Amino acid sequence: MEYYLPRILQAGIGPNQPPVTKDIIVNGIPLFDNIQIQTIEFCNLKCDFCPNHYLIWDRLDDKRNGTPYKLMSIEDYTKLIKNLADLNYSGRISPYLMNEPLMDKDRMVEIIGIAKEYLPNSYLTINTNGTGLTVDLMQGMIGAGMDRIQIDDYFDDKYATRMLKVMEHFQTANCNIILSSNYNVKQARNREDKNKTPHYGPYTYWNRGGLVNVNPDIPVPQKNCKYPNKHMFIKWDGSALLCCCDWEYKVVHGNVFETSVEEVWTNGSYQHYRDTLAKGRRDLLKMCRKCNFGGVESEDERLEEFQRQEKYGAELV
Repeated sequence: MEYYLPRILQAGIGPNQPPVTKDIIVNGIPLFDNIQIQTIEFCNLKCDFCPNHYLIWDRLDDKRNGTPYKLMSIEDYTKLIKNLADLNYSGRISPYLMNEPLMDKDRMVEIIGIAKEYLPNSYLTINTNGTGLTVDLMQGMIGAGMDRIQIDDYFDDKYATRMLKVMEHFQTANCNIILSSNYNVKQARNREDKNKTPHYGPYTYWNRGGLVNVNPDIPVPQKNCKYPNKHMFIKWDGSALLCCCDWEYKVVHGNVFETSVEEVWTNGSYQHYRDTLAKGRRDLLKMCRKCNFGGVESEDERLEEFQRQEKYGAELV
């Protein structure tokens, strides 16, 4: 099947990337320049390439039994943002992690506003499946200071058309709005191999630490990974997770609600993973030994990674 839309469609006039800033050094270690914060632990979809396709049912059962979604309180979230302000943080802030951020749509405008109040030079961005997105909600998020909204087109032409109608209202908004088909599930299923294994494009080919079976021919690269060096991942309860592939929360480096962000970021647990990955020894780390994420950072590495994927049959969407 050939998808009639281009891979990426854009609206708005905001910057596509945050400005380059100098490294902030904390206890001799460069601070992350990207933090993902899970304000709600839930997603409303079940996608082939995502570990939520089996984890989600436990969370749905919680909801059906009357247990509320697990939420980061506004008080704890504000404490975290203030801690980042104390560090003069000006990097990327993404109020989503292993979830659908707009399941928290009733609080999202407030969440964005708090971040921009204390961190006016930060770059706020979300990735959303768009199922809860409306013109009013997008207007509220942009008005509160959202810099980038990526809508991931998981479905079909009718869905993309609906999203484009929402985007039409924001052609001159001071926000970078993207409709991306990199994650289109229908296309991937149409590229299944003889074993019925979906093959995704270069943005979704990795196996989430070995939790999902996608593009199985791509081997685990024995090289460094950017995540423990450049990114911080905070669960709803303040736990600092290894990365966005640790869907089962197996590696927790500490808790930013119990100690400071800088104490967690520079502790021995984080440093052990950084040192081991720097040596290219993913095989020594249980969470990393099956992960085929390339760990790209620079544009040269990104091009090299695309070439590696194409060699093993991953296709551009």
